[in-house]
Amino acid sequence: MRDSEAPSTDAQPVLPGGASRVAVIITGVLAAAALAWSLRIEAGDPWFYPATFILAAIYIVGSLVAVRLVGSRFRWHASRRGIRDAVVGGVLLALVFFAGAFLVRFIPFLRDPVDELLDYARVGSLVFVLITTAVNGVAEEMFYRGALWRAVKPGYRMVVTTVLYTAVTALAGVPLLAFAAAAMGVMVAVLRERTQSLTPPIIAHLIWSLTMLLVLPQVV
Repeated sequence: MRDSEAPSTDAQPVLPGGASRVAVIITGVLAAAALAWSLRIEAGDPWFYPATFILAAIYIVGSLVAVRLVGSRFRWHASRRGIRDAVVGGVLLALVFFAGAFLVRFIPFLRDPVDELLDYARVGSLVFVLITTAVNGVAEEMFYRGALWRAVKPGYRMVVTTVLYTAVTALAGVPLLAFAAAAMGVMVAVLRERTQSLTPPIIAHLIWSLTMLLVLPQVV
């Protein structure tokens, strides 16, 4: 059952025109390139933080442009039920990956890439990493469950957005992270479809990503 909320522009399955879809494609390509660039920067390098903010800016600006081209807007309002489901979903997904992290410690080809990724938090500023993680979490949802979601025909949105999100995340070269992207992609897509709002997916994404960033280094 979908949340019983007043209909809004974003709730209607109106497909964007050609210019808006071009904006979505350009945004996706530029974001993938920016992600690949940021991940080539060594942990502790001060350029890492500007690179991640540039990535977030690409997602946010591109998404806003794509939506504006069809004279629409994002929907942020969500019911209390939608917020509750997002919190529960984010916590449950984090717990599942905590359990999996204990096993990863004993599998070198899974553990080593995770260790390298976590070095950004261990070597650099944890505060800045938390900020960039949060900002990019919001930016990713604005694109994948926002602009891209609207560019795909209803009925294919959950599959297409999850597959593309997983594929782009795989650029990090961390198998566990790609698997996490697939699992989270499904969960936030369900929240997006059920609530017709961007807020629940963002909440679930932030709970999962920030919790993993703080706790995973103590587990792996």
